[in-house]
Amino acid sequence: MSLAFVTSFSGNSVGSLRNTFPRHGFPVTANKSSLTFRCSLTTTELRKKLKEKFKEEDNDSRETAIVHIPSNLCVIDTLQRLGLNRYFQSEIDTILESTYMLWQQKHKIMFSNVATHAMAFRLLRVKGYEVSSEELAPYDNQDGVSQQTIDVAMVIELYRAAHERIYEEETTLENILAWTTTFLNHQLHSNSIPDKKLHKLVEFYMNNYHGIPIRLGVRRNLDLYDMSHYQALRLKNRFSNICNEDFIALAMQDFTICQAQYHKELQQLQRWYADCRLDTLKFGRQVVFISYFLASLVIDDCATSAHARLAFTKTTVLVTLIDDFFDYGGSRKECYHIHELVNEWKGKASAEYESKEVEILFTALYNTVNELAVMAGVEQGRSVKEFIIGMWVEVLSSFKVELDTWSDGSQQSFDEYMSTSWLSISGKIVILVALQFIGVKLSDEMLMSEECSDLSRHVSIIIRLINDVCSFEKERRENKGNNCMSILLADGRGVTEEEAIAEIKEIVENHRRKLMQIVYKKGTILPRRCRDTFMETCKAASYVYTSSDEFTTPQKLKEDMKSFLGL
Repeated sequence: MSLAFVTSFSGNSVGSLRNTFPRHGFPVTANKSSLTFRCSLTTTELRKKLKEKFKEEDNDSRETAIVHIPSNLCVIDTLQRLGLNRYFQSEIDTILESTYMLWQQKHKIMFSNVATHAMAFRLLRVKGYEVSSEELAPYDNQDGVSQQTIDVAMVIELYRAAHERIYEEETTLENILAWTTTFLNHQLHSNSIPDKKLHKLVEFYMNNYHGIPIRLGVRRNLDLYDMSHYQALRLKNRFSNICNEDFIALAMQDFTICQAQYHKELQQLQRWYADCRLDTLKFGRQVVFISYFLASLVIDDCATSAHARLAFTKTTVLVTLIDDFFDYGGSRKECYHIHELVNEWKGKASAEYESKEVEILFTALYNTVNELAVMAGVEQGRSVKEFIIGMWVEVLSSFKVELDTWSDGSQQSFDEYMSTSWLSISGKIVILVALQFIGVKLSDEMLMSEECSDLSRHVSIIIRLINDVCSFEKERRENKGNNCMSILLADGRGVTEEEAIAEIKEIVENHRRKLMQIVYKKGTILPRRCRDTFMETCKAASYVYTSSDEFTTPQKLKEDMKSFLGL
C-alpha cells in the first residue's frame, strides 16, 4: 500500500536528514559557470526591457510581426524553461494568439523551419489550442528532414513536440518520437554532441521526459540553458541585444528568492512534525524532506502558495505514516481502531485509544486536518471541513479493504485491485487539499464535477501502476500485500514479467493521454492552474519512480533535492 510518490531515505530520522543536507543557501561551486555570469542589466532593467520588446509587437506592421514570430516563440520557450514566464503571461498569450492565427492560415512562416514548426505545435497544444498533429506528418520519419540541415537542437524540438501526443490515433507523433529517440540516443552513445551543455540537456530529456516537473526543469536549465542552441532557427531576432547571461541572471535571482522561502517552510514543517510527536514513532518512513521537495516541484508559485505546499506536505506525511501502520506498524485491531476514529472524527482522552501509536497518529491527523480546514475555510470563504474529512474516510476505508484482502489471503482480479488501490495511493486527497490554498475559489460543483473526478482517477492510476512496477521485486521478496504485477503474473495467461510491464506501461500511457486532454482543454469547469497541479503531480510521481534502483537507493534524488532546495 506504499504511497506512490513518496520514497524514504532508509534509516534517517528528520534530525539526521537535516545533518545530511546542511543548509548553506544556493549551491555555488567554482565549476558552476551559470552562477558566475556577469549580467549587463539589473534584474529590474531586464524585466522592463523585455516588456518593451514585447510591446513593440503592437506597433509592428503585420509583415514585420510575422517575421518575428519564430524568434518570439524561442523567447517564450526560454522564459518557460527558466521559470520566468509568469512575469510576462499577457505578452505570451498575445504572441500565441497571433501564432495560432498563422497556424490556422497555414502561413509559410510556420513551415519555414522544422524547429519553428515543432515548437509552435508544442506551445500551442499545451496552451489549449486545437492544433492537428498531422501538420507534422512531413517529419514522421528521418527522411522527411533535410540531411543537410538536421542537427541536435532541431531534433530536440521534434522530440519534445512528439511527447504532446494526447490521442491514441496520433501515429504521426508516435513515429516522430520513435526516430528522434533513436537519433538522439545515437548522438549520445557515439559522443557526437561536442557542446557539453547540449549533451547534458539531451541526456536530461532522454532519461525520463514525462518525469520532469516544470520546476525541476527550471533548476536544471539554470545550468544547461544556452540561447545559442536556437541558432538552428536562423532567426531575425529583436531580442538579440539581450544576452544569455541576462536571462539566466534574472532566473537565478528568482530561484534564489524561492529557495529562501523553501527554507522557512521546511523549518515550519520540522516544528509541526515534532509538535505532533510523529518523531517518537518507532515505525514508518521519515518523509518530511522528500514530501516537501515534491510539494515544491508541484506547486510552483513561490510568493503566494506557501500554505498549499505545507498542506501538500502534511497530508503526504500523514498518509504515508498511516499507510505504513496498516502495512506493518500496527496490529489489525489497531488499524481498525484508527479507521473507526476517522469515521467518528472526535477527540478522545488518552486512555480511550487502542495504543500509544494510535493516539499519536490520530491526534496528529485530527489536529492537523482541523487546522487546515479552518485555514481553507478562510481561503475559500466557506467551510470545506466535511469535504476534507470525507476524503480521509475514503482513504482509510481503502487501506482497510487492502489490509483485509492481504490478511485473508484473498485473490483479486486486476480490476478489483485497481478499484481500491487508486484511492489508497492517496494522490486525490493530497492534491485536493493543497488546491484549497492556491488562491482559486473552488465551489462544490467544481470539486464534485466529473472533470475533477477524472483528473483524480487518471493521476492516481498512473501513480499506482508506476509505483507497483518499481516496488514489485521488493514486495515479492517480503511477501507484502498485493501488487498489480503479481496479479497479472498470476491471472492464468502465462505472461512474462516483461510482458506484464509492457501491458502496464500501455495502460499508464493511455491514462496519461486522457489526463493531458483534460488539462490542455480550454473552457472547462476547473481553472487551468488547478488542472496543472494534477499534471505536475503526475510528473513528480514519474520522476520519483524512474526505475527500481532509484526507488530502493535514491541517490540521484538526494542530489536533486539538495540542489533544488539549496540544502
